[in-house]
Amino acid sequence: MTDRGRSMLAEADLQIVLRHAADAITVQAPDGRLVYANLAAARSLGYESPEALLDTPIADVMSRFELLDEDGGPLEPSALPSRQALAGRAGSPTMVRFRDVSTGHERWSIVQAIPIHDESGGVRLVINTFQDVTQLRNTDHRLRMLADAGAVLSQSVDYQQTLQGLADLLVRTIADWCVIDVLEGEADATRVAIAHLDPAKRRLAEEIQRRYPSTAETAGGVHDVMRTGQSILIADVTDETLRGAAQDDEHYRLLREANIGSVAIVPLRVRDEIFGALTLIGSAGSHRFSEADLPVIEELARRAATVVDNTRLLHEANDAVRLRDDFLAMASHDMRTPLAVILANLQLARRRITAPDADPSEIGKNLDAAERTTQKLTGLVGELMDISILRSGQPLPLNREPIDLASVVGSTTDEYRRLGGDHQITASLQNGIVGEWDA
Repeated sequence: MTDRGRSMLAEADLQIVLRHAADAITVQAPDGRLVYANLAAARSLGYESPEALLDTPIADVMSRFELLDEDGGPLEPSALPSRQALAGRAGSPTMVRFRDVSTGHERWSIVQAIPIHDESGGVRLVINTFQDVTQLRNTDHRLRMLADAGAVLSQSVDYQQTLQGLADLLVRTIADWCVIDVLEGEADATRVAIAHLDPAKRRLAEEIQRRYPSTAETAGGVHDVMRTGQSILIADVTDETLRGAAQDDEHYRLLREANIGSVAIVPLRVRDEIFGALTLIGSAGSHRFSEADLPVIEELARRAATVVDNTRLLHEANDAVRLRDDFLAMASHDMRTPLAVILANLQLARRRITAPDADPSEIGKNLDAAERTTQKLTGLVGELMDISILRSGQPLPLNREPIDLASVVGSTTDEYRRLGGDHQITASLQNGIVGEWDA
């Protein structure tokens, strides 16, 4: 093979390499016209082939996109590296967000342009390269969002306030709408948080919920997720989807007005229990959810569910402490009264013993009363011990023996008759009711 043949082969190989390079590459003439594009450039701009892209005026190509800077602000065309290169300057690489005007999808690229000069120093060509970093940026964005969500979820012990804070965060990052429903007991799900960047849309969502509440009887959506535990992802909500979800024509009209374009619903689950659902909605032409978003959304739901569960456990613990304190207060009161009776009877008995005309029968009554009250106090202490045993999960020990229930009722009636004051307490007894019981 001649040197010229090897050169032609190398040139042909170079064309193949450029055409199939992973990064997008375009070449512009000095007047800005596209004179070359590879497959990656054509497809990233929404064209089937480089030839189709080159047949389209550059102004028409650019009109399909909204150019944004790294922070999401409008990017002036004059700030594009290609514009600087056409002016003869080799600018630094620039991060550009290309937002598709028709779909709202965004693509992030590091754009660099290099001017090629002719012999007189003028610009002969401009080579543009686009390094797609969309996946990298999305991953970074998701990690930042998880970190921000963790900070929000740790701010309050009121889980409704916490979930509302999470909803507000999500509509600033990955969604246009966020709705969180939680099961309260065995009732239908209660909407505990709703957020939308547009107050008018939020009012519309509240109106839809008020007029067409989601219940266990209405099929689909949130209740399907809570029943099955399986997430639902609808990347592109069609008109047919809305008609299928609408309960009547007015409901369909309101759903259309809501401009729902994409939906993701994931369960709130903790310790194998599903008690709610997190719903994210992207408006048509704005946020669109994909399978890649689902693991992140499910992780957010898992963290939110853990916070709700911890908050509920904290409230239950606080309630248990309050009940314990109430019980101890009542037990303390119930014990203080018989102790006062015992003390009073013993003091009275002591004074009567030292009296010159001491009456043994009266002293005996005081001692009998003190003894009976002591027995009552012993019974209260025994009840407290029984409660402690039961709360520990241990069986209650019983001292069963032959007992006549009539005698038990009779002695109990006598005791309360003495304590009853003006109340008349009577009991109709029948002897011989004997069994093996704990008295």
